Amino acid sequence: MKKMDFSELSEWILEKKSDVERDILQTKGKERNIRTRARDENEAKILDDLCKKKWKKAEIEGKVKYLSKRVWYYEFD
Repeated sequence: MKKMDFSELSEWILEKKSDVERDILQTKGKERNIRTRARDENEAKILDDLCKKKWKKAEIEGKVKYLSKRVWYYEFD
């Protein structure tokens, strides 16, 4: 068995990492894709605004029921 120190092991892992990640992504099937990059600031702001509007609409329609200060019930369609 070959002996390695930790620095050689770290280098070997870094060399193989991109190939392994590519193989995993190619063979994973029809599951939902996982984001590999951070969201843009504008994208995050737009998504936050959409979620707030959806929540307000649900409140108006009576789909949100506040059971206590920290507990609520949300009725899904």
